[in-house]
Amino acid sequence: MKKVGLIIASIILAAVAISCGETGNKTKQVEEKKFEAIEVSIDSLLTDASALEGKTVRFTAKVDHTCMHGGKRLTVFGSVEGKTLKVDATESSPAFVSSLMGKQVDITGIVRKLPDSHVADCEADEGNEVTTFAYVVECLTYEELK
Repeated sequence: MKKVGLIIASIILAAVAISCGETGNKTKQVEEKKFEAIEVSIDSLLTDASALEGKTVRFTAKVDHTCMHGGKRLTVFGSVEGKTLKVDATESSPAFVSSLMGKQVDITGIVRKLPDSHVADCEADEGNEVTTFAYVVECLTYEELK
């Protein structure tokens, strides 16, 4: 009877050890998930985003503005004076925090063309159409650079 109890206990311990090990591996896989993206400069996006429409891109830019209405949009810029690009949050990206303003960020996202009326600033031009913005990046991930 003792042998049967030891065998059952051993089987239970082995099952627990195996299940714990699988959970740890699944967590690591989620954390290590990377998106295959085309490396581009923010300036090339500002100059000709149409060439990358529908493609997943990765770029670094400086944050000009963070939307205060739930952190759903960033405005970023490069060295092209007077040109900015909107970056929209998605379900897969965390909300943008106001502390990002003025910081460098690394962004991975999908370039999308939107009707001009959907690209108005979240606060300053609310209700106004902005004709200079026809492309946005739907953010998949972002990281603040130090």
